[in-house]
Amino acid sequence: MIYSQACADGEIRVSTVEARTGMPRAEVQTSIDRLVILRLLRGKDSEGPFAVVPPASARTLLITPALQKLRQREAQVNAMSATFESLMHVYEAASKERLQSAGRPFEEIKDPADVRDVIAALAAECTTEVLTSHPGGARPPEVLQESLARTQQLLARGVNMRTLYQHSARYDAATAAHVEHLAEAGAQVRTVAEGFAQVIIFDRREALMPLRDHPRGAMLVRALNFVDFAVDAYDRSWSAASTFPVRPSRRLIAEASEDVKARIIRLLADGEEDRKIASRLGMSLRSCQRHISEIMKRLGARNRLHAGYLIHKHGLLESGPAEGSRAKADA
Repeated sequence: MIYSQACADGEIRVSTVEARTGMPRAEVQTSIDRLVILRLLRGKDSEGPFAVVPPASARTLLITPALQKLRQREAQVNAMSATFESLMHVYEAASKERLQSAGRPFEEIKDPADVRDVIAALAAECTTEVLTSHPGGARPPEVLQESLARTQQLLARGVNMRTLYQHSARYDAATAAHVEHLAEAGAQVRTVAEGFAQVIIFDRREALMPLRDHPRGAMLVRALNFVDFAVDAYDRSWSAASTFPVRPSRRLIAEASEDVKARIIRLLADGEEDRKIASRLGMSLRSCQRHISEIMKRLGARNRLHAGYLIHKHGLLESGPAEGSRAKADA
């Protein structure tokens, strides 16, 4: 109606439309603003006058810039397509080389980005089982987040998954939340005090483990005898492990603490230093020293040398800390 009136008069004002139609001023202003956006009216200020613009001209003014942007985007898409096409032979040559090298029993991968790509590829090809172990206590949140989607996809495909952590990982909120997600999706997660290496094993045919001189790199192992050895070592650690409790009770916390103390007692008897013990058990030096202090107090030891003597005297290497405390009390 407002545009019809503007066409009849050649121009229009807000006050004129308001007087003629009885429409509220705000409603008139909104309608005129919409016609201005569509380029059907043209004016210098909000009150008018507003000149009428032919629909054909308005269409040109409004649509031409959009068409230009579409053509630019089309040109960009064509350029990107040409780039991808030119890289196809590079990919095909590299894929051929990779397939030819797939028979190699050992392959060093030093670049962390390449390690992630290999893990993603092996996970995509995996059909039955993935075994993973992550010593060192809590894992960085960004690492957990990066692996979550891939792990959930594996589980959704029906792939069995077992994961080992150390007891110290139980007390990290991010790791516990991650484990809860995995457990809900069907994964099995357990913890041990100490005694296993970092490894990822796919379908008991290929294994990834850290490189000695490049901790963020990996060694990809396809030698089946070696992989079988890794699986056997993993299964032994798994049998000695306990389920990761996503909502630990006091009893479970106490049991894990006693297990940790048993490992510390053995390492103390071997003469290991505090820092080395902390590293092997995946805990901070301060936490390790707190455990050692509790053990020495429980034994009644005056120093490390005396503690070693008492450990052997009471047979704690066989009985563990709880039984050892009773042995000390009975002595």
